[in-house]
Amino acid sequence: MCEHCGCGDKNHHSHDHSHDHGVETVRIEQDVLAHNRAHAEALKARLDAAGARLVNIIGGPGSGKTELLSRLIPLVRVAHPAAVIEGDLATDNDAERIRATGAPVYQIETGTACHLSVHDIEHAVAHLGVPENGVLFVENVGNLVCPALFELGESLRMVCLSVTEGEDKPEKYPVAFIGADCSVITKTDLLPYVDFDVERATTLIRQIHPDATVHLTSAKQGEGLSKLAAHIGSLWHR
Repeated sequence: MCEHCGCGDKNHHSHDHSHDHGVETVRIEQDVLAHNRAHAEALKARLDAAGARLVNIIGGPGSGKTELLSRLIPLVRVAHPAAVIEGDLATDNDAERIRATGAPVYQIETGTACHLSVHDIEHAVAHLGVPENGVLFVENVGNLVCPALFELGESLRMVCLSVTEGEDKPEKYPVAFIGADCSVITKTDLLPYVDFDVERATTLIRQIHPDATVHLTSAKQGEGLSKLAAHIGSLWHR
């Protein structure tokens, strides 16, 4: 009897078969990503038809995504209505903070899932509706790994890095920065109190993504928010 799967063939689990597991795992992962990508492209086409743009915001826990978003929404909706999808493992704390801005918001509690999928976004859009000629912000689960792998039909992917996290984050988590055309360094009001080299962080980001736009922001003081809002507004002119 095979000691690995319990079947009647004692020779079933050969050395060669163990390598097949690796091939199968890669193939399954590719299939999952391809399936997600197809749905993401369909969702983007639906949003484009309504003149809407999706902005996918990723970043680690505590990188300042929610506070940045709460200050950004009033600036963006001068020209475009805004709605928000919030992703967290648990609680609707961030959704409540966004709701205070007056923007429609839908909370997704993922439980143990470390990212939002396009199916999550489709479900949320069914409740929120598509903001005509507007922006749909998605604040992804706080994580610099899994969310970077899954497209959501976005017109812009924004990655946040706070000055409290260390300037080497782009070097340690390159996948998050490779796929983001917009990198936002947050909490710059804390620069006098932390050891963070803005020039090195910016250099690392551009080594990974040479065409990336880098914004320096402080949600607390309002620094850089107008430029970031203008960057989002440019999505309708590309």
